[in-house]
Formats: sequence, structure tokens, C-alpha cells
Amino acid sequence: MAVTRKMRRGWCQICAGVSVLAMMIAAHGVALANPEVTAIRFGEGENSTRIVVETSEPVEFQAFTMAEPGPRLVMELPEALWAVASLATGEGAGRGHVSNFRFISGAGGRSRLVFNLTGPSQVSQTLNLEPGESGNYRQVIDIATAEASVFQASSSEFPASTSIDQLVAERAHARYDAGQCGQIRVVIDAGHGGRDPGAAASHGGHHESQVNLAAALALRDILLATGRYEVVMTRDSDVFIELEDRIRIAQDADADLFISLHADAVASGSSARGATVYTLADRAVNRARNRALDHSDGFLSNGYAQPVQDLLLDMSLREKRNQSLVFAQDLIGRVGGMAPVLDQRPRQANFYVLLDSQVPAVLFEMGFLTNRDDAHNLNNARFRQRLMATVAESIDHHFERCHSPNNPTYTATLNRASAAQ
Repeated sequence: MAVTRKMRRGWCQICAGVSVLAMMIAAHGVALANPEVTAIRFGEGENSTRIVVETSEPVEFQAFTMAEPGPRLVMELPEALWAVASLATGEGAGRGHVSNFRFISGAGGRSRLVFNLTGPSQVSQTLNLEPGESGNYRQVIDIATAEASVFQASSSEFPASTSIDQLVAERAHARYDAGQCGQIRVVIDAGHGGRDPGAAASHGGHHESQVNLAAALALRDILLATGRYEVVMTRDSDVFIELEDRIRIAQDADADLFISLHADAVASGSSARGATVYTLADRAVNRARNRALDHSDGFLSNGYAQPVQDLLLDMSLREKRNQSLVFAQDLIGRVGGMAPVLDQRPRQANFYVLLDSQVPAVLFEMGFLTNRDDAHNLNNARFRQRLMATVAESIDHHFERCHSPNNPTYTATLNRASAAQ
């Protein structure tokens, strides 16, 4: 059976499908609304840490440690809503044995709090307490320092058929391994469109949606002319595409890179000009994780237990962000050699189109339509061609290992390009 691109890396995908649990009031048989997590507090002892999770309703929970990919404590509870106003992203810093934590929203009836630990620890006690002064129910987990051997013995294990070593070995042969370079697929996203024109044409010329589309079509033609890329457009005309659909297009294409093209704008009176490149921000990672769970993202569970799926999702997000940053750094450096840039380093943002959990993605603000010089450049076909040629150079550099003359894919694409001439 031929191994497809999706099959080759399908193990690192996650399917959010676990059993559904509902809380019932025993006396009346009435289903309770989803409880809310309202606060998380930490108390420190000499060799111990107490974690207190406050909820609006009483909940039954499980707490267990995991050793891979690093020491962590997992609190699993019924599907809950995150309602900690001071931590809107569902992430925060810990104390004592806990370095930081994140909340993973309910998928299939369960939610999780994952606490990254500073070292080997074990659960010494769990408690359910009645409401205190806050009026919320309290779930208590006490953890204490443990010997490494005790920690390993008490921590949850992966299924015997799927060790962490196997997973990491497989991951080494996934998308970015030079020996696995196939026809590289680049998704070009022309921002805005249709009923959403984006930034207005402050200095004549076109609105942002039209500028973005013209640049996207230019980049498409440059990449296709090389014979080395398959190019997928989220739009190739003046139509409106939902943000979620733009992500889905990249996923369906099994893309190797997603680049969203935009033109910036600021309030009147600002002198801001120049290009900017954005990647997914730290504060948006939990949003990306929850989006993956909510949308299932076409992931394949392959029968893995939930802890394994969580690990694979974390690995996928980490690699996606690393690859995105590598490309962004190269892109802003090259663009800075031919046009003004607002910042010499990539910025991080919470843009929705960057939230996919697998595909490396950047959002490229090509300049400011509110700046007279930038607006003139972006409405000039010759400038756009030069700018998109620079973007193509960055894409070539990012995938240069796949263009080596020793790579069969490179030879095949050269042959196809020659035959087409």
C-alpha cells in the first residue's frame, strides 16, 4: 500500500474523541450545567505544594503524574468552562513544585488542567472541600518531592505498543526530514476580500483586499514557474473567505507552509511604515490547542490513549512554531534588504489564521496603506513583483534541502519544468 503524506505523519495528529460524562443531581436526576473553573491557587511547604482549584459546582476529578515529555501533573475533570478573569488564555505561572499550567477545554465531555512540574513529584493527597468564603467548591491536590525511581513508577505510562522512544523516532522521519521531501505545497492566503475590503486606500490606489490579492497572484506565479512547488490559493478573486475556512484549506491541502499576505494601517497622524512578519504568540498556543480539540482537525488517534494524544499535539504545535519562526526570521531579513521594515525581528500575534496546530504559518504585513510611500509601493506592480520574488527566495531557502540535486524530488521537478518549456 502506498504511503501518503497524511499517513506518513498522521500519527502526530489528534482526534478529540473521548467518552461523554454528565453530572447529575442524584436526588432529582437533573443534569447540571457545565461547572466553571473560577480560580487556581498554590500553597508552598518545605517539600510539598498544595494546588487548589475552585469551581462553581462540585466535581469529581482524577489527578496523576506523567514523566514524558517532562514531569507534569494532570488533573482530569468533567467538561468545564474556564472563568478565571485574570488568566483569559487559560495559562498561568505556578509556585513551588509547579512551574506553569494550562487549561485544556472539554472535548467529548472531559477537561484537563496540566501542571508542568519543576522535578519528580508524587501525589500525596486529593480532597474535595465544601465552599469557603469565595462561595466556590474547592478541589485540592497535594504533591511532594519524590525520588526519580518513585516518580517513574507512579507516573502514567503509555500503551506498551507505543513507547515514547518509538514516537520520537517516528517524528524524526516526519515532514521536515530531508529524506521525506515530496512536492512542496505552499498555501498563499490573500487577506480579506469580498465584503471585507480591509484597510482603505488612504493615498489612492486600491483597498487592502485588492493589494493582497495582486501580491498573492504574483507570488503564486513566481513559485509555479520554478516547477518545485504546488501552490494552493485560499482565494484567487475578490471573494470573502471565513478565517476558519482559510485554515481548513491549508489542512486539506496537507500544506508545508502557509503565508497570509496583508497590508497594515494605523490611525491618522502616525508615520509608521514598513513590513512586519508575525508568527503565533506564546499567549495564543492554548487557543490553538483548544481550537484543534474543538475542530478535531482531522487528526488520527490511531488508538492512542489520551495522554499520548496530548503529547503528540504538544509536539506538533512546538514544531509548527519552531518552523514558523525560522521562516519568519529569514523572511524579514531578506525583505529588509530591499524595502523598509517596521521591526527587524518577527513579531508574535494571536491572529486566527495562525492557529492551525500543524502547518508552519506566518502573516506578512507588506507595508502601511496609511503611509504615502508604502501605499505607492504596494500599488505598484513592479514593486510587488520584487517583493514577492524576495518572499519566494525565503521559501526556496526554507526548503533548500528538498532542492538538492541529490534529492529525487528536485530532479523530477526539473524534468517536469524542462518538458513544459
